Amino acid sequence: MSDDTNGQDWGEEMNRPEHETTYESFLAYSKWGCIVVALILVFLLVFVYN
Repeated sequence: MSDDTNGQDWGEEMNRPEHETTYESFLAYSKWGCIVVALILVFLLVFVYN
């Protein structure tokens, strides 16, 4: 994430490093999930519809 948002008020109850870690994990799982779905579709295209 961008470091220019450090000036925002996160409040005492908010844990900014934990939020950033969760967001980065979400992006990584989304990316790999899309790759897996694309590979499954290619597999089906090559082997099932051949």
